[in-house]
Amino acid sequence: MDLLPVGICIVDDSLTVRYWNACLEEWTGTPAAGIVGQKITEHFPGLKKAGFIDRIEQVLQGGAPTVFSSQIHTCLIPSHFPDGTIRVQRTTLIPLETGEKGRFNAMFVCEDVSALTQQVKSYRAMRNQTLHELEERRKAELALRAANEDLRAYFAEHTSRLTEPLSGVAADIEAILQEMEAEARDSDAVRKKLRDAIGTIRTTEKRLTELIEVARKEQQDVGQEQGYFMPQTIQGSYRP
Repeated sequence: MDLLPVGICIVDDSLTVRYWNACLEEWTGTPAAGIVGQKITEHFPGLKKAGFIDRIEQVLQGGAPTVFSSQIHTCLIPSHFPDGTIRVQRTTLIPLETGEKGRFNAMFVCEDVSALTQQVKSYRAMRNQTLHELEERRKAELALRAANEDLRAYFAEHTSRLTEPLSGVAADIEAILQEMEAEARDSDAVRKKLRDAIGTIRTTEKRLTELIEVARKEQQDVGQEQGYFMPQTIQGSYRP
């Protein structure tokens, strides 16, 4: 059992160590000669805790094998790597017949699952990061939709304000044309009326240009790639 890549320790019903393999020697730095014949709880007092000793006693009475999970119990027989980090272990406790009726020994089989535990932690970290990014994306999409709704409302309000002056300009120009055809109006009055109409058109054009610039800036701020709002549509519909 000294060649196995797992730690193996056998204790009798008085918790005295009867076997201590080479793997545990390497992991703990405790040679077999320094622990065999001594109580394991003297070297590892943490085993005296009720949660451990009760289950060990059950196995020593011939009970079913029991497993100490690495997720709940980091290690039953503590050991460390050279860098000082603790070795995460999964320990199985197995009853062994002694040949004497009603008496059993208990064999500790300690597996090093440090690498597997680190992989699980890395996976969980990646999963949590992915969930966080998805949540942030969901929030960003909701904010983007809200921003575009505000933008649509803004344009609906301001473009409606521009239709009135444009309608008035169209009516004025039609009236001027009718008067010119009837030769019922002098040229100075016509010029003034046309200048006023042109001024209204230019003012409206300027406001539309400002609205289009607002749309472009707003679209860049909330994410142009989403394509929720296209200012070119406004520009094409309201060009003077």
